[in-house]
Formats: sequence, C-alpha cells, structure tokens
Amino acid sequence: RSETVSVLPCGTVVDLKIAAQQSFGHRFLRLATGVGRFLDPRESLQLSGLQDGDSIAAVAQQPKIAATRDAFALWCVGGDRIVTWGDPDEGGDSSSVQDQLRNVQQICGTGGAF
Repeated sequence: RSETVSVLPCGTVVDLKIAAQQSFGHRFLRLATGVGRFLDPRESLQLSGLQDGDSIAAVAQQPKIAATRDAFALWCVGGDRIVTWGDPDEGGDSSSVQDQLRNVQQICGTGGAF
C-alpha cells in the first residue's frame, strides 16, 4: 500500500512517523529510507538526510508484552523504545537504563525483574 504524507521541512522524524501512523492507521511503525536505513525518531528531518519527495518505507511492528509479579514491559522487536510500568521494585521503572535499551529482541519476566 502506498500513501503520501507531508510534514513541515523544519519538523522531526517523529512528526513524519505520526503522519504515517495516522495515514496507515497503525500505531507501531518504524520508518526506513529507500536504502533500508531505519530513521532515528530523535532526529530532525534535516539531519536525517531526507529530501522533499523522497520515498520511505513504513514497517509495521507487532508489540510484545512481558510481566513480572507487579510490573509490565511493552516493546517491539528491534524497536527504539521500551515502556515499563508498575512497581519500580519489580521492574516497573526502566528510566535509569533506557538509553541502553536499543534493538531489543526479547524481554523475559521473572518473579521480580525483567
């Protein structure tokens, strides 16, 4: 399926991702350039190297969930973000290691940790 989305040139990759999510009706997407390089959502469109009229691919991802006794983790395989919630003592707060959680393939929950 092909869609055309537009964002302001001063925008970010996140702006482009949101436009693609709305257009395709799918919340879990990763964006890739025509040569297969995944775009970093933290980058500006200017830094990403995209030019007006470029074609990109929106790759649909399947979200996954893991649980401990009192906490949960949500991620997409190969994704750029993991969301955790619940009791911080059971794995519900990953903020101190969030910058290390890139390209995660799997998360396993134990009784009190991930």
